[in-house]
Amino acid sequence: MLLLKGVTQNYSWGDRYALPTLLDITADGRPWAEIWYGTHSRGQAQIDDSVHLPAPTYLVDEVGDLPFIVKLLAAAQPLSLQTHPSAEQAAQGFAREEKAGVPHNAKHRVYADDRAKPEMIVAMTTFEALCGFVDDATSLRNCEVAGASDLAARVRADGVAGAAKAILRGETFAAPSTPSDAMRQLNEHYDDPRSLIALLMHHVRLQPGEALYLDAGNVHTYLYGMALEVQGSSDNVVRAAFTDKHVDTDEFFRVASFAPIADPRVMPERLSPVSSAYRCAAPFQVMRHELNGTFAVTANRTHTMLVCTSGRAGSLSAGSAAYVANGETVALDGTATLYTVSA
Repeated sequence: MLLLKGVTQNYSWGDRYALPTLLDITADGRPWAEIWYGTHSRGQAQIDDSVHLPAPTYLVDEVGDLPFIVKLLAAAQPLSLQTHPSAEQAAQGFAREEKAGVPHNAKHRVYADDRAKPEMIVAMTTFEALCGFVDDATSLRNCEVAGASDLAARVRADGVAGAAKAILRGETFAAPSTPSDAMRQLNEHYDDPRSLIALLMHHVRLQPGEALYLDAGNVHTYLYGMALEVQGSSDNVVRAAFTDKHVDTDEFFRVASFAPIADPRVMPERLSPVSSAYRCAAPFQVMRHELNGTFAVTANRTHTMLVCTSGRAGSLSAGSAAYVANGETVALDGTATLYTVSA
């Protein structure tokens, strides 16, 4: 087992205290948005034992490229309204920007790599998100409750997809008399009329242990809370609103799916008194283990990572992670919430 040192990402929407508190370290005044445990070039985890050496040892040098990134995420305010490309879209978009000579660190660069970014969010606290579009009937009910008659008329004329695109293109709609909770959260931080998009989307409130799975094209923004995030090893994000980062509306429309989806939540399936699995179409497997005593994990896939989100089990404490080689068995003892991610 290789203990890991993650990479902190200090994005503006991050919480200044949640992740430092989880790690039992002193907050430094910066917004701690994410801690990455993976091998992506924008955030390569190190082997923890190597941090005191003259040159650190990176996980990628020991095990090669992982097909996933595991993140600890803490949002104090809403993220950008965004979507992620399919593998084909990512390959085409990356090749297009490479051919155009767009520098990899350019602010207007959209495609960081040529890979897809399916992702799962598992709530560690109460966690809120806008995730995928509702059907026309539900959106009309949302508009009625909010007093958004202008938007309702557009939904009747052009459906949710047409109304959503009109909002994101910046067309003017009358302000609702009673904004929804999600609209109020967005407006508190961005004061952006495009917050109307919330009336056309699923507003999901997760309790700890509940999850979302977002495949390519899913339009979403995380509003608030702490979560474990597992995603494909990619940093491709196509943004449309609620951000000071680059927005590419045309590319967003090409990548995003505006088709209605059912309830996007993934409920854990209990496998034993200790372990639960998250069953969905993800290209990785995520399991949760509630430890109170001795527990053994045997890695039976090419790559497996352990992440502790509360308590302590052996050498793993809250906020820490480890890589386990295929065929290796690790015995842990303690009281903790532990996740295994494998592919």
